[in-house]
Amino acid sequence: LDELRTREISDDIVDLFTAKIDRLDADARGLLTLAAGVGSTFRESTLRILYATSQADREGITVDKSTVRQMTPVTEVKNTIKELEKEGLIIATGLGSISRYKFSHDQIRKAAYSLIPVADRPLMHLRIGRMFLMDAEYYSRVDKDVFLIVHQLNRSKELIREAEERISLAELNLMAGERSIQTSAFGPALTYLKAGLSMLKPNELFAGEYYDISLRLYSSMAEVELVNGNVGNVEASVAIISKHAVKILHKVPSYVCLIKSYIARGKTKEGISTCLYVLAKLGLQFPESAGELTTLRSLIKTKMRLRGKTDERLKQLPKMEDQSKIAAMRVLSVMLSCCYYARQDLLPLVIFRMVRCSLKYGISHISPIAFAVYGYFSMVTGDFKGGYRFGKLALSFLKKFETKEMHCQTICIVWGYIAPWRDNSFRDSMEHLTYASKVGMEVGDHEYAMHCVTFFSAFSFIVGRPLALLEDEINDFIKYAISLHQDLQRVEMILLHQCVLNLMGRSDNPVILRGTAMDEDGILEQVAPENAANILNEMYVYRMLLAYTFGEYKAVVDIADKSRLTVAKVLPGQPHLVIHAFYDALAACALVRESSASSRKHKEIIKASMKRMKSWAASSPSNCKHRVLLLKAEYDALRGKKSSAYKTYDASIVAAHESGMMQEEALAHERAALFFIERDEAKASQYLAIAHQLYLDWGADAKSSQLQTQY
Repeated sequence: LDELRTREISDDIVDLFTAKIDRLDADARGLLTLAAGVGSTFRESTLRILYATSQADREGITVDKSTVRQMTPVTEVKNTIKELEKEGLIIATGLGSISRYKFSHDQIRKAAYSLIPVADRPLMHLRIGRMFLMDAEYYSRVDKDVFLIVHQLNRSKELIREAEERISLAELNLMAGERSIQTSAFGPALTYLKAGLSMLKPNELFAGEYYDISLRLYSSMAEVELVNGNVGNVEASVAIISKHAVKILHKVPSYVCLIKSYIARGKTKEGISTCLYVLAKLGLQFPESAGELTTLRSLIKTKMRLRGKTDERLKQLPKMEDQSKIAAMRVLSVMLSCCYYARQDLLPLVIFRMVRCSLKYGISHISPIAFAVYGYFSMVTGDFKGGYRFGKLALSFLKKFETKEMHCQTICIVWGYIAPWRDNSFRDSMEHLTYASKVGMEVGDHEYAMHCVTFFSAFSFIVGRPLALLEDEINDFIKYAISLHQDLQRVEMILLHQCVLNLMGRSDNPVILRGTAMDEDGILEQVAPENAANILNEMYVYRMLLAYTFGEYKAVVDIADKSRLTVAKVLPGQPHLVIHAFYDALAACALVRESSASSRKHKEIIKASMKRMKSWAASSPSNCKHRVLLLKAEYDALRGKKSSAYKTYDASIVAAHESGMMQEEALAHERAALFFIERDEAKASQYLAIAHQLYLDWGADAKSSQLQTQY
């Protein structure tokens, strides 16, 4: 009712002001309509010049930049403005020497604009646009006023027929489009670029003096179409550039957009083929396949180049100047993502080539990626200290360049893949990933912005963020992924979403990923074949977690048997490896304890997992120490080391609490309770009560209900 009343009052006011406009004399009404054509706000000086220009046009007088100022009727315009202000139609907003005004209500501006016959509007906007351009050129501020100018001229572009003025408007729209891209206004940028292209005739595209503007318009168009999610339109722009551009360096930016569009659609094999083609054109030969010997040679060559170079010496490397090498680095940087999902045999070669190129030719704005992924490679191969060193170097290189183009990807790699394995908790990484995702969205790096969001969601789950809050966040993140056409990240978050829903009790079977978010039987159909292995192994990890949480230990081992040899290859450096090893070993302990039999297979699983967990805990205690202690307690318990098991359960509880991982603390209490259940019923009851409350606090209603029912 309040909204309706407000609307009625607003309409009444508009009717009142419309009547006032009708009562104005011709000069006042004419000036008000000119102001409406300018926009919601305007300057007195602008109206004076427009008024003079309109008079000159009516009298057939030609004016230029200087004579128009001599003709401006200062007194008449001032008096008319005072009249409009007195009537309450406009309000003064300017301070100092510049007199600025705005319409007192947007509906008044619309009413004034409606008085202009539709057929006369293009000509009016043409006059305003020309005046704005003339004024901006006179004061050398075209770059500052470009949006005002094109806003007017684009509404009258059908009237612009002279070649010089057409090309001028195309250049102005290019300037507006590029400025919009710089400020992450990608929607308006697309409008300006399309308007710019529309001013060029077909025979002018890429011809002679129009080559540069054609190239820049289409290259920017490809970039903006990609960022706006119109991945199919990227190919059209790239095809035109590929056909007409005369140098490979002119084609590289559009090819990079094309490759990114392939990645977004899961067509990583097409992306790799395009990368190899462009690299060859740039004179950089790259193998289409790589065996262990080739990889080893490339690694040794890279280590030799790095040998003896301290961090300070690396930071003092000169900037890369060779444009062909910068272009090659750009292509290699997008090839990384393609190889991660589709050709991991080529991934090390891409990493090593980028590092060597930076060492030989200097640091470019792409080089932070090179050192970040080299740190990632070092970490995956067990050199946690070296990996973290190169990760920190990568972050320091970002400060060398003003552009933020590579910030999101670099920070994602360092704080998503490297830092959690070395003296940093998953919680530490989350703040950096949040920042990186925002930067990625600002610069149009949607792929890595969504990677940051995916990492953030997974880390939030691992550190025990309340499931109800996490579920709401994941819902929003999935919508973002859909809107940005990032299919892989969408499916990754759907897996986590259903896992969360299962724990919250919102599924028929808590150990099967089937419910409102997804059905595990059909999930692989939603991703490209190249990404199927990643999704399958991530799904195995979540199923192992659920199966162990709800006491289905045999199911955990069965799932682990399918993925034990592949998960590290498919998901290198990801937190899923910790979860996989942890529940694999816990389930093996539980099966040995339940059967009271000595299973060689299960004990080998326990020992192998504990060895890896100890290595990880030594490098990243905040993420893995409590897990190692719980595994040790379980292993001591099944070997009959009761006193050691008792102490180690409590140590695991303390470590999980210190890490702030509520669900891990709950699990440690639950396992301790099962250890004491036949030895000390009162103590077991205490542990169970705490576990039950912690699961409730986390939001895992299905698990807390299970404990209530069983015990």
